[in-house]
Amino acid sequence: MATGYSTVVDILVSEFRCAEEELSPDSTMENVDLDSLAQVEFAVALENRSGRPFSEDQLTLDTTLGEIAAFLDAAPAVSASHEK
Repeated sequence: MATGYSTVVDILVSEFRCAEEELSPDSTMENVDLDSLAQVEFAVALENRSGRPFSEDQLTLDTTLGEIAAFLDAAPAVSASHEK
């Protein structure tokens, strides 16, 4: 989970100005306090950074950062031939 989790934290800290010390694998999207637009932007950032498809529908208020990281670690990367 380290790779996916470090990606999640890096995006939240660098792009959404979240305080790293306030984040944990058990933090939910509600705890992170991203509004609905920011959640969509977070999903796009996750996909751009990881190369793995990620839908904003996968981000609910109850989704934990650990669950997001586990998805990133388990999902296959999109091959370059399928990208724009």
